[in-house]
Amino acid sequence: MPRSSMSISSKPLIIGLAGTFASGKDTLAKRLVADFGYTHVSTSDLVRKVAQQERGSIERPVLFEVATKHRQADGAGYFAELALQSEKPLIVSGLRSLGEMRTVRQAGGVIVFVDAPVEVRYERMKARERDAEAVLTLEQFRANEEKEMYSGPNDADFNLRQIKAEADVVIENSVTLESFLAECYARLGLN
Repeated sequence: MPRSSMSISSKPLIIGLAGTFASGKDTLAKRLVADFGYTHVSTSDLVRKVAQQERGSIERPVLFEVATKHRQADGAGYFAELALQSEKPLIVSGLRSLGEMRTVRQAGGVIVFVDAPVEVRYERMKARERDAEAVLTLEQFRANEEKEMYSGPNDADFNLRQIKAEADVVIENSVTLESFLAECYARLGLN
């Protein structure tokens, strides 16, 4: 059975959560915390904290540069390693590099990838009005996303394409919130 069609048979102790921009990752993480008692640590929040300290900015290009710098200098799974120090059961969200995904998987984590059509995600991004993202055109949104889909062949590089290909569970989120959550819970063995 391909990894992306598998279901998990019991509540995972660690979930690694990756996906495209505005696909529903944060929503899923919040609901898993509320409904099943997971601790949630976002590698993106860790990167934002470091970017603010080092560069005084959390705009997407700065986040990309800071994350890449630390993954290359401190190890491809650096931000995931920091997150894994938290209390279990644990969700580590915001996985962007193969090193982060592999670090979570080696710790026993199940990798979940959330996606949705780009037009749906663009509208979600505009509605949430976070940072300077709300003023992007659809073309700019796609260009920004392409940088994270694949920025190079190394484990420290952004590589959402390969994370999706290697994920244990891939969920398409272009349905209602209730349907999305029901599918996620079922695929993760949380019913």
